Amino acid sequence: MPSSGKLAKVITSEIGLKSARRVIELGPGTGAITRHILEGMEPGTEFFAVELNEKMYETFKHKFPGVKIINENAASLRSIIVREGMQDVDLIISGLPWASFGAPLQRRLLLEITGSLAPRGIFTTFAYVQGLALPSARAFKRRLDKRFATVQRTPIIWNNIPPAVVYRCRK
Repeated sequence: MPSSGKLAKVITSEIGLKSARRVIELGPGTGAITRHILEGMEPGTEFFAVELNEKMYETFKHKFPGVKIINENAASLRSIIVREGMQDVDLIISGLPWASFGAPLQRRLLLEITGSLAPRGIFTTFAYVQGLALPSARAFKRRLDKRFATVQRTPIIWNNIPPAVVYRCRK
């Protein structure tokens, strides 16, 4: 189910979207969060999305014909960024299903994300409340705390189905 407008507003708020020069969205799916990213960015901000799922990639391309989307694995993020002519990025906004990933993939993705962010760059993502008690979700939170200077968790966004929290992580 796509993220609610409320979740999209929370994940894109308080992260400096207006002042960002380079922004990436990982796992945009149908673009529920993308719309808020595009509305919040200033003209001239470089933006692209990375979507692995071929069906979601095609749906996104149809919905957002003017937005660059790359059909690759986010685990190759640093090489994608170099190929796109960037050195680093200010913001990475993720819709990836972290609790469903095993430890090796979580570690690999977070290494790619932290290696792609500019100094003091921000990574933001969300987690569904019912999954927060899962071992993989608890391990993910520990990995965030280990890799980022600060990690903030929002209050529960109850009017998302399912309810979710947002993590805002500063490098």
